[in-house]
Amino acid sequence: MSTSLLLLHGDDGFGLDTALAEFAGEIDATDRAEIIPERTPDEAAIDRARLESGTVSMFGAHLAVLRQPLKAAGRSTAAADRLLALVTDLPEGSALALVEERPSRDIGKPPALLKRLADAVRERGGRVEEHGAPRRGDLRGWITAHAARTGIKIEVRAAHILAERIGGAIWETDIERGEMTRIADSELRKLATYAGERPIGVEDVEALTADTRPASVFAITNAVDRREPAAAAEALRRALAEGQPGLRILASLAGRVSDLIVVRDLASRKTPPNEIAKRVARGNARVAERLVDAAKRYRGEELEAMLIGLFEADLAIKANVMDEEPALAAWLGEHLLASR
Repeated sequence: MSTSLLLLHGDDGFGLDTALAEFAGEIDATDRAEIIPERTPDEAAIDRARLESGTVSMFGAHLAVLRQPLKAAGRSTAAADRLLALVTDLPEGSALALVEERPSRDIGKPPALLKRLADAVRERGGRVEEHGAPRRGDLRGWITAHAARTGIKIEVRAAHILAERIGGAIWETDIERGEMTRIADSELRKLATYAGERPIGVEDVEALTADTRPASVFAITNAVDRREPAAAAEALRRALAEGQPGLRILASLAGRVSDLIVVRDLASRKTPPNEIAKRVARGNARVAERLVDAAKRYRGEELEAMLIGLFEADLAIKANVMDEEPALAAWLGEHLLASR
């Protein structure tokens, strides 16, 4: 008798759930116990996973699923050791799945505990799978492939528009991509029901799929860099509609305008890009060059007026003179929309 052990991690929520369902089918799991940590650390959740994974079902396997195991471990050394022991001491005949869904913004920085957990799973003969959400430009291909897997016919152009409306073309790194494939799957099934026997066309997507592109604070600052007022206004509207805190947006704008002022001054003194990157603490020389290009689109007095305007907006919000949305809209209108 052997153990059935799986570690799933990544930022694709739909992919993780699909892989978990496939694993349950592989081991003939007739019932499942879902354990979700209520706090961090949560040793009780780990202990419950140990108990559930050792439970024997009369028919098929009893699968214990511990969601967010890294949250259960938290920053506690004792809880982390308990989590690793859950895997290393797993009794023969047990069935356990560990599912760690991570934020898209952190997907390139895996925690050390995740690697230790993965190593422990492999040492016990278990399987480790990473399921990442499609990055920029990859969602259309995912939609086409998923439609083929599920027997749904869709035109290439329709798949492109569907991906765009869900957010597949957004490139900013501060957006969460974890639900994009789940939304795409849901939209495909809805559109297939509407289209019937014919392939899903562009008109179907335009008629039935709402624009659900996630908002990005970086999209606002990037539009400011490019000096594109309309794009900045649209990005601001989306961010506020999605509930992004106005003060967070304001702080991001103030940080970017401050960087542009410093970069403009350094560039005028022929400072090398590497040195500029160090001075503004923004990435590498390539990022510094982009900031230099952005700074050249503004006069020095314009940038100073923009920064003063942001300080005034911040004061007006905190003094309850203006709400966040009109204060930001007024700043945008005065310093970008109304500028030549």
